[in-house]
Amino acid sequence: MNCPICNSNKKSNYRCEYKFEIIEDKKYFGDLEIYRCEECDFSYANPMPNKKDLDFFYENIYRLPYRPPYWFTEYQADSENKYLDDRNLNYLLYLSTLIDLKNITNIYDFGAGIGDLGYAIKKKFPQVNLFCTEYDKQCLNILNKRGYINKEIELLDKKFDLIITTHSLEHLTNIEIFNRFNEILKPNGFIFFEIPYCPEQYFSGRPYDGPHLLFYTKKSIEKISKKFDLEVIRVDTCSYSFLEDYKFQRESQERYYNIKSQVSFNFIKFLKKFIPQSFIKMRQSILNLKSVDEMSKLGLFTSNSDDNTYLRGILKKN
Repeated sequence: MNCPICNSNKKSNYRCEYKFEIIEDKKYFGDLEIYRCEECDFSYANPMPNKKDLDFFYENIYRLPYRPPYWFTEYQADSENKYLDDRNLNYLLYLSTLIDLKNITNIYDFGAGIGDLGYAIKKKFPQVNLFCTEYDKQCLNILNKRGYINKEIELLDKKFDLIITTHSLEHLTNIEIFNRFNEILKPNGFIFFEIPYCPEQYFSGRPYDGPHLLFYTKKSIEKISKKFDLEVIRVDTCSYSFLEDYKFQRESQERYYNIKSQVSFNFIKFLKKFIPQSFIKMRQSILNLKSVDEMSKLGLFTSNSDDNTYLRGILKKN
């Protein structure tokens, strides 16, 4: 397979085996390895899964209740109330520092999930119109309640001041989405992105890769920007350290397999049948609080340290 950026295989070599977070996902992704293009400093899964399997996975499997990374529950209000979480407020601070959001009219969120960031922006700047592309059936009701117009990106007939894409680009099989971003952006429009940061340090210690397929670095973002004639306004590393992130990943993986066990599912059914929902929600809130190390939250608000685990930035259409 050729490098998705430079379209050459002359400087691409096998990097490592591909690790699944949930081994059952292999049904949709197949047998993968990871290759790296030395020229672009860009790593990618090889061979890429087929589109039909990926579409089914993201529409029906990815955000099922009690499955990482989002840990949706069957109680929709639990998800609806998270738009003011620290991460989204951090996004809002970053964006509003670099872009005058008072001048933004149309926002498009690619891979919106339940649309937390766009919804938070609209709460502060009511003039904003929200559009997105999101196929996940677990998200559609909340997106509709929040006023998003959800369309396939190929069918959008609007021009946008700002495109948001957080933790979506790494799930794609190629980078051609930037062509479409260029087409739907207004002149001088912006792209705000956040993706996992994947230098050598990432690959030397990560517990798993799945379901990610593309692995970015600062150099690869610069290469992509040049290829699609985008100006790099800013690129930062941000969020937790690699060691903290590995810890969270292992805990999340262990939690999933504990819940998946028959005993755990029987216990959940027992709770639902005999204990009022308010107590279940209270118990879940307590568990969530216990699972967060308050000191780790410092990472969410610290950028450009030596070992941040995400890349965040703003690109501008020339």
